[in-house]
Amino acid sequence: MNTSINTPDPIKRIRGEGFVDYTITRRLPKILSTIEKQLEDHRQLEAAQRLLQSVMEGSPIDTKIFSCPTAYWENYLDHLSRLTWNDLSFFDLEFLFYHRLNSIAGYFDNGVDVFWPTRQRALAEAIPALDSGLEKILQLSDTDLLKTTIRCSLFANEADYSQLITSRSDSNLWNDRVLLDESDEFISCLEQHPVKGDIHIIADNAGHELCWDLVMVDALLRSFNNIRVIIHVKPWPMFVSDALSIDVEETLNRFVDENLSEGICLMGQRLRSAMDCDRLLIQAEADWGEPRHFSALNDDLSNTLSNSTIVISKGDLNYRRFVQDRQWPMDTPVEIATYGVPFKALALRVLKSDALIGIDLSIAETAAAKFDNWRTRGHFAVIQSLG
Repeated sequence: MNTSINTPDPIKRIRGEGFVDYTITRRLPKILSTIEKQLEDHRQLEAAQRLLQSVMEGSPIDTKIFSCPTAYWENYLDHLSRLTWNDLSFFDLEFLFYHRLNSIAGYFDNGVDVFWPTRQRALAEAIPALDSGLEKILQLSDTDLLKTTIRCSLFANEADYSQLITSRSDSNLWNDRVLLDESDEFISCLEQHPVKGDIHIIADNAGHELCWDLVMVDALLRSFNNIRVIIHVKPWPMFVSDALSIDVEETLNRFVDENLSEGICLMGQRLRSAMDCDRLLIQAEADWGEPRHFSALNDDLSNTLSNSTIVISKGDLNYRRFVQDRQWPMDTPVEIATYGVPFKALALRVLKSDALIGIDLSIAETAAAKFDNWRTRGHFAVIQSLG
């Protein structure tokens, strides 16, 4: 690492402009409106409304009203005792907002999950799309199968999978939207890895995305007999749609539904069998529900990921963990911006926030010519080696 390069500040709110301010003033109120029915006690709803008002106004943080499910949270909240919401980085602000919603709803006391109905609806919508798109995928050869399932896992919320289900990366969707694709190196690493090893997938969303993540897992297990797959999910509800262990269980239950096609049922049975023989594990470490960057995971988890064959990181939040959600120039080399992360990973990410590294400026100029808000619009994507 070139120590002469200054570490930039974390991404924070600038009042009246930018994506963070848009999130606080537009997105968070909408999120709160979606869970009002789950907050049946009027005192809970009033507490949630006070939370939103405090965040929007940048008021002092009342740390006494937050639950402390882990020692990390207790220590973290102690360090916030004299800060305002405006003092927080965007990363910390979002984590704290959702953590407070869980505290208000009583998740840490009686397990009330205010985002469960949203995730259930997402699963119900995802299954028919998966069922219609899976038949062509399962007919592909091993390498093409893996490449295609990576694409589908990346663009899981696209309605039209026909552009993804092809043996070559020549579709308009692929060329127009993927700014960087380093998946070939990942597949080559697997094909050249003769010994038994673990692939860790740090999951993101339930619904469409988790469905296609599991299709990718099935492809990995079928293509490489010497590997085990560990899927990491959140330990408690976060960011509305983030996947929990129960979401994996519910998704697999739907896969083996007798009313679905034979292909999806057989895949569900294969995944169940893989779980029974410990080739597929689901883990929900507390770290994923804490505002930690990848350079600050607990020692056991950090060592586990460091000793893996490969790590696949899904989604925008996990990308931000790699770069500490800082204001890095987008052409900053990966090894500089991810310094301190003890493992390498393949990041599958649709761009939905400002953090971005390792991108040639000419690529950025092309993207910016299409959309002013190209880094947060959810249109462009990367498949990028990080760490």
